[in-house]
Order: sequence, then C-alpha cells, then structure tokens
Amino acid sequence: MGAETHQAWVGATAALWPGAHVAAVAPGESAGARRELAFLPDAERPRLLVPAGLPRAAATALRRYSHDLGLRERVTRGLVATAVRTGLPERRLRDRLRITGGGPSVEDRLADLLGRPVVVSIGLGNARANRKPILHVLSPGGEPVAFVKVGDNPTTRDLIAREAAALAYLAEHPPAGVHVPRVLHHGAWEGMDLLVLEPLPTSALGRRPRGDAPVAEMRALFEVGGAERAVLRDSPFWASVTGDAAAIADADQRERFTAVVADVEKAHGGRALEFGAWHGDWTPWNMAWHRGRLRLWDWERFARPVPAGFDLLHYRLQEAMRVQPGPAYAAWPDGADAALAPVGLTGADADATVHLYLLELCRRYLLAAQEPIGEPLRADADRLLHLLHAGPGRTS
Repeated sequence: MGAETHQAWVGATAALWPGAHVAAVAPGESAGARRELAFLPDAERPRLLVPAGLPRAAATALRRYSHDLGLRERVTRGLVATAVRTGLPERRLRDRLRITGGGPSVEDRLADLLGRPVVVSIGLGNARANRKPILHVLSPGGEPVAFVKVGDNPTTRDLIAREAAALAYLAEHPPAGVHVPRVLHHGAWEGMDLLVLEPLPTSALGRRPRGDAPVAEMRALFEVGGAERAVLRDSPFWASVTGDAAAIADADQRERFTAVVADVEKAHGGRALEFGAWHGDWTPWNMAWHRGRLRLWDWERFARPVPAGFDLLHYRLQEAMRVQPGPAYAAWPDGADAALAPVGLTGADADATVHLYLLELCRRYLLAAQEPIGEPLRADADRLLHLLHAGPGRTS
C-alpha cells in the first residue's frame, strides 16, 4: 500500500473513533485494543476493513453481491465468506489496524440510533472528489443492520444530503418494480454527516444475465413525478446546463465548455424531447436482483428532469468502458445511438440524447474536478470536452 493510501485508511478510521490511537499491527499485538480491524484481502490491495475476532460479522461483510458479479466471482466470494465465518483463516489476515483509547465511536453512535449493539466494516473508494467511508453495520453475530455513508468533507456532505433528499422523494413516489433503500437517519456527528440506510437484501442466487439492462425498471423510474415533452432549449434541464458554466473556475475549461454548449444547442436546441427522472449512476455494480425484484442503491446523482434514455446509456457505456483499452472518453462511443433503441429512441433523437448525456457527464466532471481531491477527474473532463467538440468519428 502506498503511503497516501495507507494514510487515507488510517485517517478514515481515526475519524470514526475520535481521540483514539490507530496503528498498523500484526496479529497478536493488540492487547488492550478497543477494536481491531483486518484488511481484506491485505494492506497492499485494501478493499475492506472487517472486525477481527468476529468471524460471523466479517463473513457477512463479504456476502455483498451486485449484478456486476459473474458466477465465478459469486462462488468465490461465497466460499471465502464461508471460510471466514469458521474463524479458521483469520490468522492469515495479517494486516490490521489497532484502535486504542478515545471517546465514543461511530459504533457507539450507531448503537444509540439503531437500538442495539453493532460493529462496522469499512470500505473506502479511490482517491477522487466523492470518496467517502462506507460502513456496513452488523450485529456482532453477523446480522446486517444498516449501511452508512459518511460525509467528511463539503463535497461528500453535499452528495449524501442530495441522496437523503432523493430517497425522501422516492419514498413518496416509489418507482414500480424497484426497491429503494429507506433512510433510517440523516444527521451530523463529530463534524461529519451520517446517512444511515436500511440494508438491501442481495444474494448469490439473485442472478440474471449480466448483459441484461433493466429497461422496464428504468422507464418506471423515468416516469416518477411525471414525464413531459419539451423543446430542449426551453427546458429546465437546459437552463441548468447553461447556468452551471459560470461555476467552472478554470477560465480555459469554462470557455471550452461554453463553446461546446453553444455547439450542442445549435445542433439540437430546437428538438422536442421527453424529460423525466434518472438515477444518475445506474450501473450493474449499483444494483442486484433478489427474489425477483430489483434492488438499487447509490442515489447521490438522482435528478429530474433529464432527457429520456440517460440511465440506459450510462448503464451500457460505463460497463463497456471497464473493459475497453485506453483511457475513458478517448473516442466517440461506438453503437451508442443503437443502444437507445430499447427505449424507443432512434435517428436524430438518439443522436441528440448521446450528445446531451456526454455533456451532462462533462459538466459533472468539470465541477467535481475543482474539489480538493478531484484532480483524477480533470483528465476525463478534458477528454469529454474534446470529444464533444470533435463529434462522432473523431478521437482525442
């Protein structure tokens, strides 16, 4: 593990146990510790921190399945979780963090909120503007109790506030066929914001062909709150796109974005499109099937109104980019127009939707790249600006 990554995991853990001392240790060195957390699979490739000495809780933390996992990965994860549950391989989890001292911890706070003793496993994403600790809250015996997103900077606090608002809206306007997590708590704690959500059930058996996009469920979400047809340049969506140009701090990027917006308006501004809601980050790894019903999480980017087809495009293109060679957005996405046929968009309407989707991503990345750890998104934003300026058939 690089020094920066190591410090990120240690720092996140220390923030969750205020005033405590957090140190890397090997097994057998943790006498007197409040909590010991083990890296999975190890400190060089950290994916999770799980509570050591509580094998049932550690095993449950591993049993988290999404639509993105293939059959082999599901079987492997299930076997590893079963092995961890026995406690036998725990001595092999040699990379650990020891927590000693300090005041009331996040586990104490969550126990008060949820009315029962709990422990947490900790996940931490890659270094980017929206990185935040994600906690899987478990009973000591391994029962899933909640998921918690921790807002520990202005960007992530804003994102989880947006998610809380989205989930409150969806609780009143539930999309047919989609199980949306219920908010158990949203509030401040020790200078951070906690968004506590019910755990969505997933299982290794809830598997469908990974290439199947849930088009019917996407349409149901699109119609939440009502769908309407409008000319693009007169729509609230377009007003938000043009209005955000002033928020781009970098003068060169702001000028390039404004020019791209003008080009897109010239090409498509007079086109009438259907507008409704979208999830904003609907991908195979943010969903799962369980008992025949779709479970969908990570609602930070939910928005309305946006053009029809955005969720399906995002699902298809983000999945394709994970396996394509080279950097993201280096070339116009082949077949993007055709990918919209299942939602009834073809020809000029499909072409306009692809342009508008890429413009929406560009806007998102430009704004996020300005945040303290948003630098990794700057290259993506630059490639999207070039791609939109060049148009189909050209590469960066």
